Amino acid sequence: MNHRSRHCVLAAGLIAAFGCQPSEPPPEASVPSPAPPPPNIVVIVGDDLGYGDIGVYGSEIPTPHIDQLARDGVRLTDGHVSAAVCSPMRAGFHTGRYQNRFGWEYNPTDHDLGLPLDQKTVANHFQDAGYVTGLIGKWHLGVPEPYHPLHRGFDEFYGILGGVTSYIDSRLPGTHEWPAERAPTTRTRESQVIRDGFEVIEVEEYLTDVFAEKAVDFIDRHADERFLLMLTPNTPHTPLQATDEYMERVQHIEGDGARVYAAMVVSLDDYVGDVVAALRKHDLERDTLVVFLSDNGCIDYMAEPICTNAPLAGYKRYHLEGGHRVPFILKWPAGLPQGEVYHGLASALDLYATFAAASGIEADSPDSVDLLPHLRGETSEPPHEFLYWRAAPNIAIRWGKWKMWKVNNTNIEIPAGPPGQVLPSMAYPPDDSPMGQTTVLYDLEADIGETSNVADQHPEIVERLERELEAWEAGLSAPLWVNHRGTLHSLQGQTVQLFF
Repeated sequence: MNHRSRHCVLAAGLIAAFGCQPSEPPPEASVPSPAPPPPNIVVIVGDDLGYGDIGVYGSEIPTPHIDQLARDGVRLTDGHVSAAVCSPMRAGFHTGRYQNRFGWEYNPTDHDLGLPLDQKTVANHFQDAGYVTGLIGKWHLGVPEPYHPLHRGFDEFYGILGGVTSYIDSRLPGTHEWPAERAPTTRTRESQVIRDGFEVIEVEEYLTDVFAEKAVDFIDRHADERFLLMLTPNTPHTPLQATDEYMERVQHIEGDGARVYAAMVVSLDDYVGDVVAALRKHDLERDTLVVFLSDNGCIDYMAEPICTNAPLAGYKRYHLEGGHRVPFILKWPAGLPQGEVYHGLASALDLYATFAAASGIEADSPDSVDLLPHLRGETSEPPHEFLYWRAAPNIAIRWGKWKMWKVNNTNIEIPAGPPGQVLPSMAYPPDDSPMGQTTVLYDLEADIGETSNVADQHPEIVERLERELEAWEAGLSAPLWVNHRGTLHSLQGQTVQLFF
């Protein structure tokens, strides 16, 4: 019996027990709407998807299914993730806490590392509450068995434990890759292989399609149970690979690399369509909270531009808005308005408290805010006064319209060729700024593209934000490992170094 049937039987039993029908309220009385039942929860996280690469956010890439989510729900314009690269974002997303509180500061390069075992995940909470929990796609929070998703609150897992893998053998007919000379053919590393639970399996079909099939299968099998389903396909993260089916729909996109990337976005959109169709098939759409977002902004380190975070500045790895402001949509027909656009400052960390509130579970994170009253228009206050980012020693903060970023200076020359080239590996201590830092302050209301540094014109704002950063950092842990990865960027005429 599904939950709707259970509610109906319970109501009928109460009426029969008391021998009367509920009385009609007087015409002038206002009757509050009954709270919707606890929803199923489905989260779809794109990988390195640009803010401007979805139709409803202004793209020429056809994404009708994601656009329909926005029409049926609430689209955020100022929704952020807690890091500008994949793994730290996921550490925050899966725990509902700033990952800096427990030292997950950068993308791990040591595959012996994993999400600290003393950190409880959102899946742990929902598993404890009786939900069936599943993760399909990318984990990127530890390869060794103690950190495996099946030990971190998930009943089912199908996907990769690392951060990147190939989508298909590029030698097969009907495949397209860019650049062709870097086209992958096999999955050999422990972090790259596909796993069904703990078992390593071979997958020959296009991986995004396989992940979509597994998502639909999960919904089919658990349609009569409450479930939390985390869908984290690695699309459209590099390597850039697509099949004829998707390439045919993006022939209007200029540039070989941009066209393959666009085809990958189309495959992600079809994935979303398959998931929504499966919910509809089982009459679950009304009572399922569906969230769509990206894990960070799109990249700038290919030989030619392939994507866009327009109108935002910056890319993945940057603490400019384009690095961490992402497409962000919530749809819950029973619990949220339809066709709304929300402009308040929100974070992916808020999903934990939002899911908990919707499901009647107690949330215990100091960083996560229930978005429901904000998205329903029950309060005019934004979810957050401040949001923070740190890839130490670089650090950034948002306060309403103000954005401040403090980033290390360097005298290393930016190499010729594509931007974002990774520097030779060396230790970058998290508390070391030997050449000082550049401080930039932007007024995003007047300058969404973060082009004009107004720090000198507003020293009082800089001072206030530095105090807020100092107070926030007092509650953080030191990074669990010393970072060895960096790249360069020219900022306000100064070469600065990004850490990730």
